[in-house]
Amino acid sequence: MPKSRSPLYQDIELDAEDARSGSANSLTSSGAKRKRGNEPKFYAVRAGKIPDIYHSWSDCLAQVRGFKGAIYKSFTSLTEAEAFMRDDSAKSPKPVLKYYAVQNGRTPGVYVDWPSAQKQITGWKHPKHKSFATRAEAEAFVAEGKGITTGEAISNVHIDPDVESEASMVDGRKGCKVGDNAPTSKKQKKNEGSPADVLANGGEQEEREPGTGPLPPDAEDGFDRTVTLNPRTGYVEKKTEQQLNARKMQPTGESKGVLKIYTDGSALGNGRAGAIAGVGVYFGPNDPRNVSEALAGPRQTNQRAELTGIQRALDIAPIDRDVMIYSDSSYSINCVTVWFQNWRKNDWKNTAKKPVENKDLIELIINRIEERNMCKAKTEFKWLKGHANDPGNQAADSLAVNGAMVAKALSAAGY
Repeated sequence: MPKSRSPLYQDIELDAEDARSGSANSLTSSGAKRKRGNEPKFYAVRAGKIPDIYHSWSDCLAQVRGFKGAIYKSFTSLTEAEAFMRDDSAKSPKPVLKYYAVQNGRTPGVYVDWPSAQKQITGWKHPKHKSFATRAEAEAFVAEGKGITTGEAISNVHIDPDVESEASMVDGRKGCKVGDNAPTSKKQKKNEGSPADVLANGGEQEEREPGTGPLPPDAEDGFDRTVTLNPRTGYVEKKTEQQLNARKMQPTGESKGVLKIYTDGSALGNGRAGAIAGVGVYFGPNDPRNVSEALAGPRQTNQRAELTGIQRALDIAPIDRDVMIYSDSSYSINCVTVWFQNWRKNDWKNTAKKPVENKDLIELIINRIEERNMCKAKTEFKWLKGHANDPGNQAADSLAVNGAMVAKALSAAGY
């Protein structure tokens, strides 16, 4: 009597059959056919030779074949694959995570808990914030306010975490002075407490002069590139001819020959809580441009490390020189050469109508490639099989692993 196969094995086996046949259709549990989109798949191996998230059926199969009690499953979303790796129970779903976006406050950004976000807006005049169900939406909301520095410290204000604060923004194009009194939002409620109560709840009574508040290093005017804020007077003024003609310095170098760059990413404990990732970029032996560093940000995944490696390579490479980037991540290459075209048309939604994973990094890379195109420089990619004894790929992998190991050591030391 033949052994019955588990639903997980059948699910993966079906994906393998699709890959062998090249069919665009797959069978549902009812026997009907449904069209499968040209989307990446994530194979999560929770119990196998090396538990991890893989991007091809062959890699997944190598980890589960011959392994007693293997547990694995395929997903169309990295988030779902990561949840499977964490052994999240479908019968007892985790509480919905909210992302609190602070567009105007002490330190604009995205926060994953209300107390942290509250510290940025409590006691701040005309704060603007909103909660979202996804990080991508929250980051987009914050990005809309880059360059806006209206507001100052005040006291006795209570903010509802689930209500957007509609601050009265000053229109700089009309020559209004930043910091002028404006009507307080109706959605802001006064607190009966004292200034001491506000401090106890996390607000810092810190007033800043116009133009001296914290801003991201890449912040721009955000509404009109021909105006700027005068830090001495606090008024918005037209830029001078010299300011309008100012150009940002870009790295340039030899114009002959294609610059070959190897990139890689490594995530220790990928797909599990507490994962730490590193980035590697290899230009050549002892090249000062080589990169070995920790992956920035709260999401520590192998995919983000791979994409960040490509981003760092393009930031360092001369903007006017042709480059060939070698990567063992077919996912990253497809994201920035093929898939993004449909994602752009569909408002950065995949075929499942869900937000595209890692959109922030993908957009940065695409924008950089388009800048290079304007300088008549080619940006090409070549996929390499990982761990196949290619010297450049091995060097980039070592740099990425070293970056992750250093980050892990610093984290363990409390940094």
